[in-house]
Amino acid sequence: MIAEDVLKQKTEWKRKGWAIPDLRGSKQEWFALVTELVQSINTSVIADLNAVPTLNTISVSSPWSIYVPFLKGIGLISNRSGVLSLSDVGLDFLNNPTKMKLAFIIHDRFRLFGEILCLIESTPKTVEEIDEELRQSFQLGWSKLNNTRRRMDWLESLNLVENVGSRRWCVTEDGKQALNNWIIVTPSVLEEENKAEVTSLAAAPSSIGDLLEKLKNDPSLQNKRNTYNIWAPSPNRIENIRMIVQFSMDRISRSDLFRLIEEEFHLKTSSVESMMPFLRADGFLEEVGRGIYVATAAAKEWCLSGNDIDFIRILHVHKRFVGEMIECAKQVISRNDIYSKAKSYGLNIDKTRWIMGMLLEAGLLEETQYLHVKATPLGLLLLNELPLAEAPSSNTQITDNVDIQTAPSLNSVICSNGNEELFDSLSRAARDPMAEGKASGVAFEEEIASVFRVLGFEATRIGGAGNTDVVVRWKDDDGKTITAIVDGKSKTGGTVTHGDISDIAIETHKEKNDADFVAIVGPGFSGDTIKNHAKKKGFALITDAELIDITKHTQSLGLSLSEVAMMFIVPNGLSQLNELIATKEREHEIITLVISTFRQEQDAMDSLSARDLYFLLRGTDLSPSLEELIHAFETLSKDEINVLTLIKKASSTENTTYSIQGEKRCINKLRALADAIERGLS
Repeated sequence: MIAEDVLKQKTEWKRKGWAIPDLRGSKQEWFALVTELVQSINTSVIADLNAVPTLNTISVSSPWSIYVPFLKGIGLISNRSGVLSLSDVGLDFLNNPTKMKLAFIIHDRFRLFGEILCLIESTPKTVEEIDEELRQSFQLGWSKLNNTRRRMDWLESLNLVENVGSRRWCVTEDGKQALNNWIIVTPSVLEEENKAEVTSLAAAPSSIGDLLEKLKNDPSLQNKRNTYNIWAPSPNRIENIRMIVQFSMDRISRSDLFRLIEEEFHLKTSSVESMMPFLRADGFLEEVGRGIYVATAAAKEWCLSGNDIDFIRILHVHKRFVGEMIECAKQVISRNDIYSKAKSYGLNIDKTRWIMGMLLEAGLLEETQYLHVKATPLGLLLLNELPLAEAPSSNTQITDNVDIQTAPSLNSVICSNGNEELFDSLSRAARDPMAEGKASGVAFEEEIASVFRVLGFEATRIGGAGNTDVVVRWKDDDGKTITAIVDGKSKTGGTVTHGDISDIAIETHKEKNDADFVAIVGPGFSGDTIKNHAKKKGFALITDAELIDITKHTQSLGLSLSEVAMMFIVPNGLSQLNELIATKEREHEIITLVISTFRQEQDAMDSLSARDLYFLLRGTDLSPSLEELIHAFETLSKDEINVLTLIKKASSTENTTYSIQGEKRCINKLRALADAIERGLS
């Protein structure tokens, strides 16, 4: 393969996205529906996304808000100042509305569209066979058939494939014509790129380069880099953030942006709320009018380049300890040592873990062994161009310019009841099957049961031949008893592989205990085979570190058993639990900030409303929304808490004013109540 072709393929792969947006309706109607929607936008002024278009191609129309994510996602439309309009791509399609034209547009935007045609060009295959070959050839972590099936549905809808019987598909003449005109990415090119030694980086686009240059020339800007929480939908977090930024390439209202994000990632409004301050503080979105957002110039350049390195460049300019983490990892370093170094920059474990995850995803760090990382050659190249902050002295604790950052990290608020010793014992036993001088795996099983009891579950170690290791029970919100079986896998090497798990034994144990869920707990899980198999079987894979982390957050945030039990749900339970934890952490941080602001401002202003605090705090890293502040006020003014006292009720909730009174009494009352409950349970 000539070098020019290789370069073209690599460029194509990097700039394209993964997920083709949903389009409501049957696949037989899709092309006609898209054509009519584009024509309608061209001839009408559409500013109300809740309005329902009049369409001839389908019997029942949906509101514009249902169609916009697809039309915008494939680049046919823009949203300028709240009015839908055709993009250059949309105008080009309008002038030549053919199925082949739409196929070109989709192939130009998304990975593994035309590549499917190559798989069935010579031999017809079923969708399942195509999916399996895609997974293996491109080393995909897809957990469901949906990604492949959606591509096949579009290929069928646009007459590029056809059914030849026995559920098998082949390429049509139109499909062969498309293959002759499209750049197709081959797995070998990606394998070569992964193996190749990196010797240079693509230069930063102009706006991103300007940000780096300013940081380099003005050391005072280092102190303005924030330490705020990061949160984004998983997996493929960087790609998902890019999709969100693409929604905002043109000005978009807060309500429209939230709707697009919620529908695309199936999120609750509260989750999107927790993401917005990060997107703004870290330089990806900016508010250009009240409730009007647009992608920053740097973020737009990143979307156009499709290069994850540009994402990290933007992140480094705005957030502390990004490039500095790569610097720390020039040699192999443990995660705990990185967490310790991050603390001096003002970051807790959760925030550090998120940054590390982004660097791993971008290929700038790699895991050399369990709980250890090292900078990759790509990471070291990027490090040479990043202006770094001076390392704080060992006795210096950097804090942000918001009072909330001086408060103890939620992750460090752990009940002082000997749990740290339990956590240490769990970690040791996870990597030492003969821990505590007991028979193989026994100590690990006992520690697992103990941790689940700390979480509040009824947990019993069973062990022995012919049964599961630990049985966990709890009651759901309706009072029904739920059972999960937990299989502990202690491994000296630090990783559990597919060969360590017996499906037959687990299914037998599940039936014997009439269990609803199955979890496997180990020090780590090696390779995609075990992960994909566990998803298929419905087995939750939980590392000892994740179990410890969940336990700490359960205690610090007061999670319910039903919430904690999300960890057993496959495939997205753990990510949903992490989302919930991030949301609750943000709620607590906002409450801390509200109380702190009341103490600072109340003498001058006598009483404050949620709207007052909105204007006072919108420039902070937390930048809470008005809705979040109203929720905090409602929580703090409840009779059971009553730290905020109503002063003047207004017709609108956000203008009702409060003052802070008896805060010490409130704290003592809540502590006394908690102590009384704890004594009753001891």
